[in-house]
Amino acid sequence: AGQVKAWDVVNEAISGGPRGQRYDLQHAATGSGDQSNKFYWQDYLGDNFVRIPVKFARKYFAENGGNPEELKLFINDYNLESDWDDNQKLKSLIQWIEQWESDGETKIDGIGSQMHIKCYMNPETQASNEQHVVKMLELMAATGKLVRITELDMGLCDENGNTVKTEDVTFEQHQAMAKFYKFVIDKYFEIVPLSQQYGICQWAQTDSPEGSGWRPGEPIGLWDLNYSRKPAYGGFADGLAGKSQD
Repeated sequence: AGQVKAWDVVNEAISGGPRGQRYDLQHAATGSGDQSNKFYWQDYLGDNFVRIPVKFARKYFAENGGNPEELKLFINDYNLESDWDDNQKLKSLIQWIEQWESDGETKIDGIGSQMHIKCYMNPETQASNEQHVVKMLELMAATGKLVRITELDMGLCDENGNTVKTEDVTFEQHQAMAKFYKFVIDKYFEIVPLSQQYGICQWAQTDSPEGSGWRPGEPIGLWDLNYSRKPAYGGFADGLAGKSQD
């Protein structure tokens, strides 16, 4: 009845592909592992499959009392900030959006970046990490569309690139994670024009339990498992408050 005004109308549409070329859309031929129990819209509706839910979301939103001017439809995906492909997944997504909108009817209001990132204690790796977060935000802002960070959380890797579990995190590493959270949020406000800012959503309130299906035993939360604030909480809050880095 027009009460929900924004959502991810399509999630994780982009697959992988050859470096330097536009990545394909997700479909059975590009999926990994056993495909017998997986469903991909492109296999049934073709490359235009995004246009269909966009069309009907707008149609039924209006027919059920919503103001069409208030409806915001997003495309959401992960690895848009990745340095290993120089943000190629995001570049591909932007090209796909341009193709979908070329019909003069389809309109996608915004792009959501999941940002399940890692903080690296190797300075060179971390510098590349940060550089490509900046590139991601610049590319997203240049589209003129709304920009939303939708699922932000952060793992930790040591100097050799090994994943660090929660019980092994040092104070220095906690501080590095806090600094990286603040960096991401600072750059969001610095790079994305105010009119395009559509918010930041933290994925995990607490660190991940050892038996979790998502990053088990990793220090991904702003609180620990006892709901005590971590340095990451401070970095996140300082970013939102626009405080300078000590």
